[in-house]
Amino acid sequence: MNPIKLILQIETVEDGKIGCRITDNSGTNYLNYFPVERTIELKNENLLADKIRTNYFQFEKIIRSAINGKIKINQIIHCVFIEDFPFLKDADFFEFIRVDRRNNNLQITLHKTFIDNIYQIYADGSFSSKTGKSGFGVIIQTPNGNSKTFTESFNGGSNNLMELLAVTEGLKQLKSESTIRVNTDSRFVIRGLVQWVHFWRHNNWQTAHGHKVKFASEWVEIDALCENKLIEFKWIKGHSGHEEQCICHNLAKQSAISNYQT
Repeated sequence: MNPIKLILQIETVEDGKIGCRITDNSGTNYLNYFPVERTIELKNENLLADKIRTNYFQFEKIIRSAINGKIKINQIIHCVFIEDFPFLKDADFFEFIRVDRRNNNLQITLHKTFIDNIYQIYADGSFSSKTGKSGFGVIIQTPNGNSKTFTESFNGGSNNLMELLAVTEGLKQLKSESTIRVNTDSRFVIRGLVQWVHFWRHNNWQTAHGHKVKFASEWVEIDALCENKLIEFKWIKGHSGHEEQCICHNLAKQSAISNYQT
């Protein structure tokens, strides 16, 4: 899965048509995108045209995101494509999602069954608007069923940040393990580690619009912790009665409301 980097510059914005100039190290091309029809028109037939057509799904995700953000003339958009990248669909969260980054490779696959006899992380995060504090709860479970819990409290923060830090803490505790299952109710964290980090890493931890990724330093840290590991992700629906996830939820919630007085 080698990255392809292109730069788009918006040249015209009209009703029903957006004109772009496309450049990379192979040359230049010009493209019209028709958002209603969801089609493109390329001026020249060259290598850049082939790259856009081959990765059209990824291109359209980027250009439609720019449209939703009120696209502007002369706006620069940095495109990172990864050929044949398996983007997650909603139905995929009901399966076991494996990201194998061992031996400097990247392989993302879906499975109906789990890998047996491995270390597991259960993680949850919470933010309290009453206290202005946040916290996370983590369970590390060994293959033989023994477990340890970890919790931490922070001033400020957010639910998403705590979900991310909870999984980070679990991976820190299992640095020496090469195969791990991460159980979380956060699709934000799963999408981030299965999809987003692989694009951000090749774009200097910036979004397509050149803005710094939110929680960039935390994503950089957790991305490094995933290197050379096979990680199996399991999404657990929040408040579904799952025993370990309920424990993590309560630990996170108590961390976020600690020392609060009415």
